Amino acid sequence: MLEEIIIRKAKLGDEEGIAELTKEGLRRKNFLYTGNNQPFSKERIERMKEDLSSRNPNSYSFVAINSSNNQLVGSIIFSFMKRGRLRHRVDLGWGVHPDYQRRYIGSKLLKVALSYAKNKGFKRAEAEVSVENIASVKLAKNAGFKIEGRKRKALLTDDGRYIDTYVLGKVF
Repeated sequence: MLEEIIIRKAKLGDEEGIAELTKEGLRRKNFLYTGNNQPFSKERIERMKEDLSSRNPNSYSFVAINSSNNQLVGSIIFSFMKRGRLRHRVDLGWGVHPDYQRRYIGSKLLKVALSYAKNKGFKRAEAEVSVENIASVKLAKNAGFKIEGRKRKALLTDDGRYIDTYVLGKVF
């Protein structure tokens, strides 16, 4: 049976699937870091539930679902400020399950998120990506992002390495 991947806005109940996606990516070393060695503590899952159920969120998430088995296979989130000098931009982060990478799921997620952000009136999108994450850099460039800078030793990985990141930007 051929699988169909459906992209939709994340909803309450997707938080567990997003957590599992991240845990699997970390377990297989496809994802480099969590920022705190605990990808989804109970507290973080509760915060995600609050964000997904909020009528006035600080972020929007979209997910990719394999319709043949209802598995969550990718996610993207964009966060933003409601006030202040940065209220015109979104900050993006994404991930695709290791078994589903290189199938353009990340591209589809990014396209949907960028379109949604633009329709909401945002003027700029940014992503900070590890220079080692060649696939994500390529994904962002293919979506029209430009490398705007490089941060030295910007991220500390869970295994104790410091890695550089690119700051990628796109203006709508």
